[in-house]
Amino acid sequence: MSLFFRDDGVSHGTKWLPVLLVCGSIVAVAYADYVAVTISLGYLYVLPLGISAMFLRRQVSYALIAVCVFLHDFFGPPYVEWRARLVHNLSAFAAFAFVVYFIQRYVSQREGMAREIRDQRDALLKDVELAAQVQRMFLPVNQPSIAGLDIAGMMQPARGVGGDY
Repeated sequence: MSLFFRDDGVSHGTKWLPVLLVCGSIVAVAYADYVAVTISLGYLYVLPLGISAMFLRRQVSYALIAVCVFLHDFFGPPYVEWRARLVHNLSAFAAFAFVVYFIQRYVSQREGMAREIRDQRDALLKDVELAAQVQRMFLPVNQPSIAGLDIAGMMQPARGVGGDY
């Protein structure tokens, strides 16, 4: 499964749903591009490419850019001159790559922040557990034995560490 999907460490419920959504969206846009012969619908490929940038690996997303440019060239409106066709395809490729790059950059920054927050939370929990162990070391191990007195004590902090002794 790691061939297609981002390695973000999170288990996604239905793994193939993003792939099906992306492929289905590309097919739907290609069909619409084929049906509407008078106008160019190449900009509609941004939606499936954006979804692929969020859920799929970088290499897969960039390969899908090439597929979308090819499908738009094949099903899109015909060009009279080959130079206009080449410029249109190169500009579509550059625009799609721009969108995919920035979405992937945003997603990777967000994943990095989530990892950093998890690491900080884990470090804080370790510190609190260490403080609780130190606080428990202050408590006497045995009950004091004084003739004529029964002494009992208990410490139950509300959270891992209590403020009173």
